[in-house]
Amino acid sequence: MTSAADLITPHASSFPRLEIDVRKLEENTRVEVQRLAEQGVTVMGVNKVFNGMPETAQAIWRGGIQVIAESRVSNLKKLQSVPCAKCLLRTPGPSELPDVIRHADISLQSDIRMLRALSREATHQGKTHRVLLMIDMGDLREGIWFRDEAAIHSTLSELQRLPNLEIYGLGTNFNCLGAIMPTMENGERFVEIARKMEARLGIRFSYLSGGNCTSYHLIDKGTWPAGINHLRIGALHQFGIEYVDMKYLDEYHHSLMPVERATSNLYLLKAEVIEVNTKPTFPVGVQGFDAFLQRPRFADRGERRRALLALGRQDVPAAGCWPIDPEIQVIGQASDHTVVDIHDCEREHGVGDIVSFELDYTALLAACNSPGITKVAVTG
Repeated sequence: MTSAADLITPHASSFPRLEIDVRKLEENTRVEVQRLAEQGVTVMGVNKVFNGMPETAQAIWRGGIQVIAESRVSNLKKLQSVPCAKCLLRTPGPSELPDVIRHADISLQSDIRMLRALSREATHQGKTHRVLLMIDMGDLREGIWFRDEAAIHSTLSELQRLPNLEIYGLGTNFNCLGAIMPTMENGERFVEIARKMEARLGIRFSYLSGGNCTSYHLIDKGTWPAGINHLRIGALHQFGIEYVDMKYLDEYHHSLMPVERATSNLYLLKAEVIEVNTKPTFPVGVQGFDAFLQRPRFADRGERRRALLALGRQDVPAAGCWPIDPEIQVIGQASDHTVVDIHDCEREHGVGDIVSFELDYTALLAACNSPGITKVAVTG
């Protein structure tokens, strides 16, 4: 006979579930905007990790962000209700230009052929579009090569004359493709190039955009290059971490876990337990390769209690997920399942229980882009 204790009550909420604390996100953004304003730096708020989630965009706008940036036009379309300017971070392809003009006020550009096409489309739609022209200072991603000052000058010169386009500013990027760090030296060289162009063209750039959240390291160290007055930032207010020295910034909401994990308590991933049992810790039989062409390794610790979660690598990679309960350890992951060790937990876990994780940036990015995970804005 089945007892009441054997029955499973379905949850009212949907799982797996990512809870995003938009109150803390707003408060972190407010701190960031104020701190950088003290240095004469305007923040463009990057929302791309959230995959165009309007609730997170609203939160950073309430925190003082005046321009919200996304890497994909499809995500900008989701943010039309947010009453601020929008920027497209990734240079668009030619097929995207009509939507770029419709949904972005600003975009990052570096190729004169694309600028000409952008001008034609802006003229066709009767709109004025602003351009942040990118200069590659050594990271080897987008931008006109910094040593080719003739190309920089000719591009700016023609950009001035292109109808329905305006120069938003000059920008550069660090610590992405080449992992080249921002320094006083490359920052000052960027400003020097900008001042040369201003003198030759008789203009003044409203913004010199000096990179992303890793550039905050220079402000934190008191070595900020004079003249840079703009940054494109997401992870600083999202995680409250200074990523060069890898330290928490105490004025921000942040995780209480070791900073080396680079997680945040603003984001909780919750998954349901779908099986609990005691099994050996070392597989039995002849081992081959898993679904990802890897040969997983196991330590033989005897038989231990474990739980199977309805969450897999297709949803989010376990390497960036850290259980809230320190006694829970992730054993492994397949496409649709995650196995955790619960042997040393103080409380008993059963089918239908919830296991919660903090996430690092990579895991947060995957979770926000996973259609199998319900995203929910909470207020702490």
